[in-house]
Amino acid sequence: LELVLTGRIIGADEAEFRWGIVRVVCEGSVVDEAVKVASDIASKGRIAVNLGKEAVNAAFEMSLAEALRFEKRLFHASKDRKVGIFSVLSD
Repeated sequence: LELVLTGRIIGADEAEFRWGIVRVVCEGSVVDEAVKVASDIASKGRIAVNLGKEAVNAAFEMSLAEALRFEKRLFHASKDRKVGIFSVLSD
């Protein structure tokens, strides 16, 4: 909120280490890193990825309580939900 309200510009190092809002600081090609992340996402279940994206995008337009209810509805509407639960429990 501070960054939004003050408009202060921060560097990648501060964003990563102080604020924890950067996952990776790339020394090389950002395209290579983006392709790695995209490949990881593409290896996941299509339904789960699409529903996750829908939940995150919808949350920007809702209160926290509404967003949590929406996410819960998406979860229960997915036929793949049991696969995800069982894979987590078996790890």
